[in-house]
Amino acid sequence: MVRKIYWYHTSTHANWPDRTFDPSAGLTEITKRRMRNIGPDDRAFERWAERQKTKALHVGTYEAAVENMLRRMTRQDGAEDQFFLYRVRLKSNVVIESSVHAEPTNFVGDVQLAEVVALGVDAYRYVNTHEDPSSVSLAISLHAIQAVQSIPIPLAVDPADSWVRASADRLTSAASLPAPQPVTTLERMRRHMPTALFKEARRMETEIAATLPVGLRGRFRTGFDEAKIIADPKLFPAKLIGLAQLVVNPQAVFDLLDAQHWREV
Repeated sequence: MVRKIYWYHTSTHANWPDRTFDPSAGLTEITKRRMRNIGPDDRAFERWAERQKTKALHVGTYEAAVENMLRRMTRQDGAEDQFFLYRVRLKSNVVIESSVHAEPTNFVGDVQLAEVVALGVDAYRYVNTHEDPSSVSLAISLHAIQAVQSIPIPLAVDPADSWVRASADRLTSAASLPAPQPVTTLERMRRHMPTALFKEARRMETEIAATLPVGLRGRFRTGFDEAKIIADPKLFPAKLIGLAQLVVNPQAVFDLLDAQHWREV
C-alpha cells in the first residue's frame, strides 16, 4: 500500500524535488567564510552542504502537507512565501524499512536516511507528531520518487466572490481611518501602534480560522503588506479564502491535481 497510494508535500520550491539543488544558493560569501571557520578544519561549510544534499525528503498525508505549510507560515516567517503542493508517486520497487517508527528528525526537522536504515533502503515510515498527529509519514531518498504533480497554493479565488468584495470594502474603510493614538502606558511605550487596517485584517483572519478544525485555528496566520492591501484590497481576503479551501474543500484540490501532468523525477 505504501507504494500504491499517493503521498503529499508542500514546498516553496517550484521544482521540488530538484536533483540540482544547491543549499548554498541563498548564502552570502561572508556567511560561507564564517561557516568554514567552524570546527577543527576549514571544511565545515562543505560538510554542511553535503548533508543538506543527502538529507531525507519528507512526504505524508494530504492533511500533514497542508499543516506543514501553515506551520511554516506562522512560525518560520513564511507567510508571504509562494507555496506549492506536490502529490508524489513512489517507484513500484522502492525498498521500505520494516515497521513504523518514532519520528527520527533532529531539532531542525532533518534526518539523514543513512543513519536510520541499512544501505539500499529508500523509505522509512514514522509516526508524525507535528502535522496531522499520529498519521504515518515517510522519510525517503530522492531515488524513491517516480513522479510528482504540483499546483501553486493557496487556491485561486474569484475576486467577484461576495465575501471577498465585502471584505475589500472593510479594508478600504479601515485604511481611511486616522492612525490610532496611544492611551495606556503600555501603548505609549510601543514604537508603533497597530493601525485600523492591521486590526481589521486580523479580524478577518479570525473569522476564516473559525471555519477550520479547532487544531488548525492557531496556525492560521497570514502575513500581509499594508501597502499591497491598499493597492488591491481584494488580494488579502482572497488569500484567506484560498488557504481555507485547502482544508474545507480538499476535493477541489484533488481535482486540480488530477488535471496536472506527472513530472518524472
